[in-house]
Amino acid sequence: MVPSTRSVVFLAVSGLVLASVAGIGQGDSGLPPVETLAQSTPLFAFQSRGNRGALVFIRSGNAQEYDPRIFVATSDGWRLIQAPDELHNTSWVFIGRALAGNEIWGITQGTIGGPGPTLLFVSSANGGRTWRLRSVLQKVSRFAVVDTFSVNEDGKGTLILRLDDDPSPDAPRLGFYVYLTKNGGRNWSEAIYSQGKPLPQAFLIPADRSFDGQQPLDAGGWQRLFADLQPAG
Repeated sequence: MVPSTRSVVFLAVSGLVLASVAGIGQGDSGLPPVETLAQSTPLFAFQSRGNRGALVFIRSGNAQEYDPRIFVATSDGWRLIQAPDELHNTSWVFIGRALAGNEIWGITQGTIGGPGPTLLFVSSANGGRTWRLRSVLQKVSRFAVVDTFSVNEDGKGTLILRLDDDPSPDAPRLGFYVYLTKNGGRNWSEAIYSQGKPLPQAFLIPADRSFDGQQPLDAGGWQRLFADLQPAG
């Protein structure tokens, strides 16, 4: 049964632009400072392709206090892009890159003003240097995971959550829950239940690499990852 209440939560700050912090930069090697890397756990990464630079999406902090951030490859090294306080204690659960151009979409998850986990949708139009918070959406179940997400150039998109298990006594039906947007993720429809997985057209490329998010890399591991994603020359 599809929940009767609307699943969309609106933010007054939905137009907020998440500014990059250009001053958080690099040592002489062009890499982020060692202390920054020590507090960073990789979650998703894109390789450089043509004029589109490499990206690493990370969780920064510790188990109690953490933030979703991004390492962006630039002509003079790697820069750390910070998210604002509104995304504090949320973590990346999906990243997708447009088939062409510099648009990137991300989804973080946290518990924000509701009884269960909430998804926050952000996008970047300039290759990850600045980000715009689009909207938030309360999940149908804390056990539901992001299965598919896609948005086209006209702003029409689909989010599919998959629910494989929920031990709570009032659990929704297992299966798939589909949400639709017509305005670039600013608003979402109510959940549409489907027993089988729908197959919407793909407009976003998933990350080239994903990580289990359990352990930060050591300094050598970060250097190897950066070199693999953005080869010299």
